[in-house]
Amino acid sequence: MGFLEKCLEKIAIWQKKYTVGLFVLIVLFTLFVGVGIKDISLQTDVSKEMPQDLPVFQLNNKITDIFGGQDTIILLIELDDSGDIKNTIKDIRDPYIIQSLIYLETVLNSESEVESVNSAARYFRSPFYTIEQVKAIIEANPKSKAFFSEDYKSTLVFVKADVGKGEEKIIKLAKLIQKDIDAVPIPTGIKVSITGNPPMRVVIMQLLSHDAAYTLFIAAIIILFLLIFMQKSITKGLLVFMPLMLGLIWTIGSMGWMKMPLSIATVGIGAMILGLGVEYGVFMVSRYKEEREKGMSQKDSLKTAVPGVGSAILGSGLTTIIGFIALTVSTMPMMQKLGLSLALGIIFCLIAAVFAAPVIILMEEDFEYWHTHRKYRELSVKKQKHERMIR
Repeated sequence: MGFLEKCLEKIAIWQKKYTVGLFVLIVLFTLFVGVGIKDISLQTDVSKEMPQDLPVFQLNNKITDIFGGQDTIILLIELDDSGDIKNTIKDIRDPYIIQSLIYLETVLNSESEVESVNSAARYFRSPFYTIEQVKAIIEANPKSKAFFSEDYKSTLVFVKADVGKGEEKIIKLAKLIQKDIDAVPIPTGIKVSITGNPPMRVVIMQLLSHDAAYTLFIAAIIILFLLIFMQKSITKGLLVFMPLMLGLIWTIGSMGWMKMPLSIATVGIGAMILGLGVEYGVFMVSRYKEEREKGMSQKDSLKTAVPGVGSAILGSGLTTIIGFIALTVSTMPMMQKLGLSLALGIIFCLIAAVFAAPVIILMEEDFEYWHTHRKYRELSVKKQKHERMIR
């Protein structure tokens, strides 16, 4: 028996000797690391996933530092032809639209977060015009035509704001812009749409949050069902699944503690870790149960399963970890984060399979033994009472 097997055999002995204490330690460790989950953030700025040391990105950052990190929000104001409303506006140059543009630009400029607002409203000094006067002003100012579509069915408003890199500031700005739009009286038959980098980042944030939770939920349900089906037992399936979930909690919690955000590259890490780490628990539980079915004691079964399976999955897991760590030397930061996150996930899945799974197995067996004997004692007491009554 090699050095690793001897160490794992000693661990198996400790797991049997200090089952309850180790179980409490695992629970406390999980709670401590799990607190980090609340600090998980989302990285929606795709530029941050690019190699910042390349000249083109360094130049872009330099320009941003000098001239300010402005993000542009684009408002599209257009005729809504989807409804059957009669007497609606047929030309975006209608005086009511110009009046709304002037009012909207004034409201937006009053916001401290907004750097500047550019729209056709800058060419109109008063909100009171006839449509002929509006057309004449546009013809007299050829540059104003850049804000209108060729068919004069839509116009654009450009809002520049320095939102920085914080996701909370982006959400706040998007809500602020929407609030200002809602406060402006928009004529019937006109719709306002929002796009630009900040709104797209808000949408990306929502998609990342949804996909992270949804993919994890689907993967967990399917894997749990397959484990129960393959193990032909709900209990055995849960015994494999519980350490796997511990590994996942430890991974995501650690990412929170280390301030590693979820990005487009790592949003599906939860489902990937479940799929990659499930086999370690399957091997450990199956090997232990195999020894127990032979009539071996808990201690002897652990002394066989933990060194035998533990050394095999540690070797297999180590090669997987090295493969993922190799991604950390990639030029792309998104690949680096993906590799580091997956390597961390496999490490925790291995720890959960070798150190936590045997303890959970022993706790389950001890509970089942206690529960069965408690039921047996209750039945014995009832039987004795019944016999006394008959006598």
